[in-house]
Amino acid sequence: MEMTRTSGRSDGTAGGGSARAAVQPTSASYVASAEPAASAESAASAARTRSAASVVPELPPGAPAGFVASAWPDGSVAYPREGADVPTLVGSLGGRNVSSASDTDLLAMVVGWQQVIGGAMAEQATLVRELGARRLGGVMSALPAELAAALALTTTTAESLLVRAESLAEHPALDRALRDGRIDARKIDIVIDEVASLTPASDWDGDRESRAETVSRIVEAAATFACGLTTTKLRRFVRREVLAADPASAEKRAVAEVAKRHVSIDWKPDSMAWVSAYLPAQDAMVLRAVLDAAADATSADDPRTKDQRRADTFTSIFATIAETGLLPCGSPLPARHRVRPHIEVTVAAETLLGLDDAPAYLSGYGPIPAGLARQIAADGTWRRVLTDGRNGPLLERGRTTYRPGADLTGTVIARDRTCTFPGCAQPAGASELDHIEPFDARTGRGPTTLTNLHAACKRHHDLKTEGRWRVRRDARSGAVVWTSAGGITYAMHPQSVLAAPEAVRGEHGGEFRRPPALAPPDEPPF
Repeated sequence: MEMTRTSGRSDGTAGGGSARAAVQPTSASYVASAEPAASAESAASAARTRSAASVVPELPPGAPAGFVASAWPDGSVAYPREGADVPTLVGSLGGRNVSSASDTDLLAMVVGWQQVIGGAMAEQATLVRELGARRLGGVMSALPAELAAALALTTTTAESLLVRAESLAEHPALDRALRDGRIDARKIDIVIDEVASLTPASDWDGDRESRAETVSRIVEAAATFACGLTTTKLRRFVRREVLAADPASAEKRAVAEVAKRHVSIDWKPDSMAWVSAYLPAQDAMVLRAVLDAAADATSADDPRTKDQRRADTFTSIFATIAETGLLPCGSPLPARHRVRPHIEVTVAAETLLGLDDAPAYLSGYGPIPAGLARQIAADGTWRRVLTDGRNGPLLERGRTTYRPGADLTGTVIARDRTCTFPGCAQPAGASELDHIEPFDARTGRGPTTLTNLHAACKRHHDLKTEGRWRVRRDARSGAVVWTSAGGITYAMHPQSVLAAPEAVRGEHGGEFRRPPALAPPDEPPF
């Protein structure tokens, strides 16, 4: 459909021509060339949109802070449908021609399928409760394990499924909201988690009936307003209601929860992990304030984001402890099994040498890419492990160790002293070790050797990686040669390391030897 926009003027004449448009001043009209039916449908859709846009959605009575009220174009939203069961919803949503649906209708169908998911979860909860009821005369504790096995879940996740199912039966308001598409599983878990402090097992100053009424009131309010609250705002709303319902017990619980403080690690894909700490709120805010302040300390040549600087600061604290063996209080870091805390990675010799890219194994985490394993092994203590070549079980673990990574790293740092880029004074110890000839596992080129490694600060390492500079080592002089995109060549000759003055002088007293001439490169720099 071809559409032409004409800007309206106060005299009703379209700007730029003699055509007229019935528009208000400073508005715009669109003249469409299309079939009448399509034009009418488009006009009706536009009218509904304008109608909705002109309406300011009102807050429902008693809505909490942060509640988002919404208004959709008239007649365009059919979901969620209150009281509709799963078969009815699937029948109305299945087989729809999504390619011809408007954006608003597509969004409405997304809402509809979300209601289907909620209804299905409610039905599943009914079955879980039935299984639980049948275990009352047997071993109830076995049910989470059975669910975990059947659904390939962790036991913790299966236990959450069981708790959610029981809670839906205990709180019909949550069950109705789930079936009606007004709340999802994550929000249900939040409500359950927050009102748990008001359960019969909690310290409650009132009688059992008043406690049940209070819990019911809070849950019903949460079920009513969950559709307009994010998970964070819903949690804050329920928490505020719980604190207001029983301030004295809240104080007791705060003291008791401090004893439960802990740190947990949750493994994630791509060689990453979440580190979570359950801390008193005030301690967590101290941690946040320090990390935020550290993230603000930046320089023009620091490409990291604030989040990355926070993470690096957090990690550096523990890396320093591991490296020094001292806790912040000054006490030695306790050993485990008479060994200082460390990480272990198991990698095949062929992979370590770059002959293949078979995954390695990081103890406590699992499989990691070959490149990351080589990076860890580059500065680690190596121990020979003999395995069965057929399927990999351990046959023998060597008793002797050596440190090629540490020796090689120390040698490169001592030799280069600073970043090898011309004029850069960044210490080699604070720089990165770069392969002059890039490592290539497929061809075996770019070995991790003394002659192929040099110190390069992050900025200049990135310049080389981005192809803005070419680097090679001169075989005759040992100089690191940097060549710019313009063809200008600079040589960083090896620096003397605590050498006596005579060692760098010529045979005649005060005359220094000239650096040896550079050997011609194997290939043109560009």
